Amino acid sequence: MLVLSRKIGEVITIGSTVKITVLGYNRGVVRLGIEAPKSIPVHRKEVYDKIIEINRLAAKTEIEKLKDAMKNNPVKINKNIKDNLSNQTIVSSKEKENSEKNKEGE
Repeated sequence: MLVLSRKIGEVITIGSTVKITVLGYNRGVVRLGIEAPKSIPVHRKEVYDKIIEINRLAAKTEIEKLKDAMKNNPVKINKNIKDNLSNQTIVSSKEKENSEKNKEGE
């Protein structure tokens, strides 16, 4: 473990993307400001531990109970929606652009 001493307003960097600034100290509580990219999750330890616990519980879902729940509560799709979905064609934006250019040239 690296132990550092910093004064209010001083910064610690982690890599080139994370900055930790000491904002204040009052009654034994240190306030820190953390700047990090959105791709790096930043949590208090107790929140992180709760996330891990919830993920572990979710991973323990018994497949048979899931199958039973799906059998007992089938998902019903409105016939009109089902027909519309089956009749739609996916066209890339490039194909659409070429089609529009061909129509203008006619």
